[in-house]
Amino acid sequence: MPEGMAYMFFPIEGDDVWRFDIPGRNGGDIEIRDDDYRVVCMNDDTSGILFKDEDSFYFTCYCRTGGLYDGLGGTLDNPIGPAVADNGESVEVCPDMMWCGSVWEMDLNALGEWITYNEGEDNVLQDIRGITLYPRPAVANYRFIIENVSNLSGVKRLCASISGMASEMCPATLMCGSRCATLPLKADAAGDDCIEGRFLTFGLPKSPESANILTLYVWLNDGKKLRYDFDVTKQARNAKDPMNVSLIVGGIELPPSEPVGGEGGLDVSIDGWITEIIDIQS
Repeated sequence: MPEGMAYMFFPIEGDDVWRFDIPGRNGGDIEIRDDDYRVVCMNDDTSGILFKDEDSFYFTCYCRTGGLYDGLGGTLDNPIGPAVADNGESVEVCPDMMWCGSVWEMDLNALGEWITYNEGEDNVLQDIRGITLYPRPAVANYRFIIENVSNLSGVKRLCASISGMASEMCPATLMCGSRCATLPLKADAAGDDCIEGRFLTFGLPKSPESANILTLYVWLNDGKKLRYDFDVTKQARNAKDPMNVSLIVGGIELPPSEPVGGEGGLDVSIDGWITEIIDIQS
């Protein structure tokens, strides 16, 4: 659960935004002048999320630029790779967990307040000077599973990425923008023949057009670099619950690989990849 929440009051007329950061998730007392407001709340304990147009009720959040191999871990032995994918999309890190809620209009006055939670709904008169917000998860949970992987014991390093994901989201509406980004992902071996990972995302962009390609990057013990592309567009767009999505692919035959003498270094250059596109029917 969030360590604290930010509550932002946007005057309908005027540009003086009032922001209150309150520890915990149970709210508290604030001092604010009588006026007509729109309100947004969200958890304020995120670290990788940035904001733009913060003086607008429709401000958006986005994530910082990352590297294609961020899933390896950001150490000296594991450089992060390029900041632009070969499809031209910006590489951006996955968002933190977010909870967001909003009120379309609140008329705060001496007698109490009129509240309209959603645009087009009837307003409700309250005789108390208080407001209840109902934040809900604003990012989706994705899981990917790569089944039937042979010779997994010969792998030295691996990570993944997924393209065609939304790069920004509006906390007031929970709607994603249309721009796409490629997200770098952590991937781990699960047993002798399976690779899996989990990540958070804003979800699919508004009116998605770009394909969602799940890419696995594999460094073998003998120094070979292999890349496998899976088109998971249908799985992502047809998910029963867009907030909880599982992407399941499989059928990789890795070449046998034995360690080469000496520790050596990890080659994370862009060139030299052997690419294989896996055709899946799901």
